[in-house]
Amino acid sequence: MASGEALSSAREGDVAGATPRTVRAINDRMTLELLLQHGTLTRTQLATLTGLSKPTATQLLQRLAEAGLIVPRGTTSGAPGPNAQLYGLNEQAGHVAVVDVDEHRISVAVADLSGRVSGEVSTAVDYTTDEDPLPSVRQALADACRRGSVRLRDLDEVVLGIPAAYDADADRLTYADHIPGWAQPQTMARMRAALHGDLLVKNDVELAAVWERGHGAARDTPSFALFWAGTGLGMAVDMGGSVYTGATGGAGEIGYMRLGLRDPASGELPPTLDDLLGGVAVARLAREHGLPSEPGAAVAAARKDLSRGMPFLSELARRLAGGLAPIVAVLDPPLVVLAGPNCAPGGEVLVQLVSEELRAVSPFNTRLAVSEAQGSPVLQGGLDAGLARLRARLFADGGRMSTPAIVR
Repeated sequence: MASGEALSSAREGDVAGATPRTVRAINDRMTLELLLQHGTLTRTQLATLTGLSKPTATQLLQRLAEAGLIVPRGTTSGAPGPNAQLYGLNEQAGHVAVVDVDEHRISVAVADLSGRVSGEVSTAVDYTTDEDPLPSVRQALADACRRGSVRLRDLDEVVLGIPAAYDADADRLTYADHIPGWAQPQTMARMRAALHGDLLVKNDVELAAVWERGHGAARDTPSFALFWAGTGLGMAVDMGGSVYTGATGGAGEIGYMRLGLRDPASGELPPTLDDLLGGVAVARLAREHGLPSEPGAAVAAARKDLSRGMPFLSELARRLAGGLAPIVAVLDPPLVVLAGPNCAPGGEVLVQLVSEELRAVSPFNTRLAVSEAQGSPVLQGGLDAGLARLRARLFADGGRMSTPAIVR
């Protein structure tokens, strides 16, 4: 349904059971979304786009201005007749922060309601100990807010991207032995209590998939799987725009997947996918082929000089295909996106090699693509997720934000 059709339907009472308050909320939200899309609009332009009468459009703009969601943005010029007042979204009406965590670094970005990033920091940390992570998170948030000229208490939404599974019912992280301080039972509850805004906790690969859905290789695909290879491994399974997280948040923890059967005589376990494709394994493979030991740099160097790097890329592709084969047999996804610092630098060369290896071991002709993200897809996907929640809350409430409920 187009924006104007939705607004006209609400105005004309076509929404089943709609109350005047519901109609106002629909009109408010659609108007604010049009301002996000167009930047500025006059009353006449708004009426034309929505099908609302000019008096109704006037009342709507006045209501949103009084709520602090829109502000005057000058007047039109160069057209016959008197100049018309332009209105735009008040970008300062809300702020979102994204915290991207891994074992040795924390990165934070702060953005206003329009999505403009105003402050960003990245700091080395050591989360491989039992040390409490809360002080470092608060410091990184404060530094990013300071750079963005935003007060910490004015953050309305904080999105935490974490390399672990989040059990929403227990409000705690699991599969987080590599970041033990984060895995303590009360860490998330203490984090919520220390922050002024709403806290949304997501697996980092899930946030990368959010970005890929909105802006990347999966934007025109009904469903897809994102295979992430970095320090650790992960997979996000997007089903029609919703990422499946599993009963305890552990869906996609593919690094634990064992490739083979336990030896009944010795009890020896077969290797996990992490044993073959984790950061340590790829670094070892790179050294064996005379490439930089940092996995992402090795993949980039191999792609740049194929005469030297092809044996390394071929073996990496063979391992990737071995991990993907059982996954595509279970999911049969229309698309798998290869992402993360140990995949993305391989570009189309790696995609082609993995596709050939996958066809050799699997009857599924699954389409593969490489992530198109520039910079951190976790930060960018976190901004998308946080802004969507904040706008839904603000726009639906007409600017009257209540105290956020704890989100599980």
